[in-house]
Amino acid sequence: MRGIAALTVALMHVSSSFVELPGRSVLDKAGLFAVQALSNGYGAVVAFFVISGFVLARSLDRNFDIVRFVIARVFRLYPAAIATVATFAAVHYCFGFSVYPKASFAPLNVLANMLMLRVDIDLVMWSMKAEVAATPLIILCAWLFRRYGMGTVIAVAVALFALAFVGQFAKSIGDDTNLAPIFAFPVGILVHFKGRDVAAKLTPAAVALCAVASVAVFCACAFFKPSGTWTLLVQCLSAATLVMLIAWRAEATTFAPLDLAVVRLYGRISYSFYLLHPLALWGANRLMVYSIAQFDSVPVTVIVIAAFVLSVVFITPLAWLSWRFVELPAMNRLRSVPASRGVLPLGALPGDQHVN
Repeated sequence: MRGIAALTVALMHVSSSFVELPGRSVLDKAGLFAVQALSNGYGAVVAFFVISGFVLARSLDRNFDIVRFVIARVFRLYPAAIATVATFAAVHYCFGFSVYPKASFAPLNVLANMLMLRVDIDLVMWSMKAEVAATPLIILCAWLFRRYGMGTVIAVAVALFALAFVGQFAKSIGDDTNLAPIFAFPVGILVHFKGRDVAAKLTPAAVALCAVASVAVFCACAFFKPSGTWTLLVQCLSAATLVMLIAWRAEATTFAPLDLAVVRLYGRISYSFYLLHPLALWGANRLMVYSIAQFDSVPVTVIVIAAFVLSVVFITPLAWLSWRFVELPAMNRLRSVPASRGVLPLGALPGDQHVN
């Protein structure tokens, strides 16, 4: 699901300036409509947040070791981000090229981007900055659920959704990052703790229907303001439904394509792919502008899809190298870090007896 979400973001990057073109035939207009429906990149980021809440709640549920959890987040998020910013900086220093015109490659700003304090060099890293900011929230919600039950986590999610309407909150960690969809993390945590019970009550036909409906609603959100607060909520609930069904009803034939080797590949490299794909945008956009001007008989849909495929082909090897030689070594290094002493059970309060 992460891999598909990363490809959705990539399609949005490539197509956003061209799907609103009038189209050269009725079929071409229908094709551009389909491309727009499949390129809900902002919704895909919301799905990333739901998935993170779900996966990280599972991790904390197994072992509520806060120190090790925080170390794991550092090892998981920062190495690939640092390597990506270094790659962008190297391309700029060697060729004078920058994906974004307002990016600064002054040494201190490069360092700030590597630490995710700023994200002007690679704008997609705003979501990773939000993930870092959400780490205490995830720990709190996992603890609240085990100590006080589902109602407390629902209350946190509702409060964060209400705050999403407040601009000062949405931009509280910088104008380059939108915290409005941060309520998706508690929703993902709820899917971990309660999703199995809900999914178990569904018949196979209901599972298939819910999955198809969730995807349809998610795609429909592409035609509304993707960052609108109510749209964020709909996208969050659609993603949460899919995560719940994929996690707890994996036997459904609807999800068989997720086991394909190519889908699993993009699932593994999705983080690096997401970070690196903006490197392909300049070439993809130039290709589309040239092709649309020179080949007036070729449908715009074909040109957009071709540019998207070429961008994916270009970035995939780079993403695999980053996954293989940056992400994996960092995760393997984490396995050698000993657990901290005095792990606090999820149901315990500070001051209660610790369990070693």
